[in-house]
Amino acid sequence: MSRTLFGWPMFLAVALAAQTWVVVADLRRDADLGRTVPGYLFGDSGVYAAAADSLLRDRDLDLLNQCFPGRATLAEAFPELEGEHGGEFGLSKDGRLTIKQSPVLSAAAVPFYAAFGRAGFLIFNLVTLNLLLVGLVKLGGDTPAARVVVLVGFLCTPLLWYSANFSPDLFLCALIVGSLLAARANRPTASGVLAGLAVSVKVYVAAMVLPVPVLVWVAAGDRRWAALVRFAAGGLLGLAPGLAFNTWLFGAPWVTGYERQLLVHDGVVGLADHSSRFTIPFADGLRNLLLDPAVGLWPTAPLWFLWPVAVAVLLVLPLRGQTWVLAAAAVILLNLAVFAPYDGWNGSAVGNRYVFPALVLGFALIGAAAGVVARSVPAPDPTASAGRAACRGRAEHVTPS
Repeated sequence: MSRTLFGWPMFLAVALAAQTWVVVADLRRDADLGRTVPGYLFGDSGVYAAAADSLLRDRDLDLLNQCFPGRATLAEAFPELEGEHGGEFGLSKDGRLTIKQSPVLSAAAVPFYAAFGRAGFLIFNLVTLNLLLVGLVKLGGDTPAARVVVLVGFLCTPLLWYSANFSPDLFLCALIVGSLLAARANRPTASGVLAGLAVSVKVYVAAMVLPVPVLVWVAAGDRRWAALVRFAAGGLLGLAPGLAFNTWLFGAPWVTGYERQLLVHDGVVGLADHSSRFTIPFADGLRNLLLDPAVGLWPTAPLWFLWPVAVAVLLVLPLRGQTWVLAAAAVILLNLAVFAPYDGWNGSAVGNRYVFPALVLGFALIGAAAGVVARSVPAPDPTASAGRAACRGRAEHVTPS
């Protein structure tokens, strides 16, 4: 019965119903407020969408006409780019307004935008989100317990509200989870491609995917060096789009938009560098990520804190293939370590999207542990149950003396 009740049809039905509710509520809010730009394209999402439009229509990444129509030159847009607003963009090597983030997400969404118009960004986001949820269940062992845990993690954390979004962070999480799954299944080339694409989407992921080649090494058995070579080749293939965009926009593959963030002050154009923003003392930053009353993991996702217990359960029980557990735990810790010193750590008013990789992998681990514990509980013996029922039936027909 548990397999029927918590099977894939039920899992997908509940997940899709929740996503529909969030999207409909968001669209109604747009209508009530008279928004010309839908809520799912606010903030950075709008810049990613503008980049996709520029790639499709103009075959470039000059966003001036997308974001400031009617301005013939960048200087004409300086009054609106003054201060923080200018920091949402990058400055290309030839002085054009461009995206400061990697445009890999934008390029991936172009077919959806071409087919469905602006709604294509929302559809792309929902496809990515559901692939992520399915991947988490697979990573957690594909058991009824894992489906329940992943579903609870989705419904009870900020992930739910990102259903109505065009999110690079969901895309990033799906790539990381896919890379771990491929590594565990001894598919090093696919794992490398997905890990490389994740780095192409957000360069800081290079630190977070370091445990993946270790998992590739262990899963490969006697062909470890060959597997690492295939992983590296796949990684280079996945890195290629990001490196190509960097060269096209900023003049060199190793230069990213985060080093050429636009800064307009008193009408004078300059550059800012994100690398200078990692200034928070580590302990203070970690406390922010975990305990901040608005977007910390404890207020927004308290069940996530069970993941260390899940790791202990998965390592103590006599199982095979535990290396992925350590790899996932390492990615969680690296994600927290990368963003603890960052002064812009509070990524969103809804929930801290910067720690979404840690969030989703935590629930995959909890789901895996729940599945193992559920399997370790002996199932009731139907024969014994039938015997007890028969005994009760005979007893009911005995006439008292």
